[in-house]
Amino acid sequence: MNIIQREISSIAYTAWNNGETYTISELSDELYNRGLVPGSGRGLFRQISTTYDRAIEEGNQGIADCIANCFTDDDGNYVWQD
Repeated sequence: MNIIQREISSIAYTAWNNGETYTISELSDELYNRGLVPGSGRGLFRQISTTYDRAIEEGNQGIADCIANCFTDDDGNYVWQD
């Protein structure tokens, strides 16, 4: 995983284990606050998808599940439903 993917994984793990979710806008703001430039719109959705794929490749189903269940679009729909 690259640095943005690691941060997305970390955010997902922490948020999900605290019973929270992030909208795509909130995730973008959080990544910017951490000094990263993740892109926006479809680019950030793609980053989330790629991070999920990398977690699966690394055999980390737990993190993949956190990613799948943590992030929503700004309308509250889960990213994987798009």
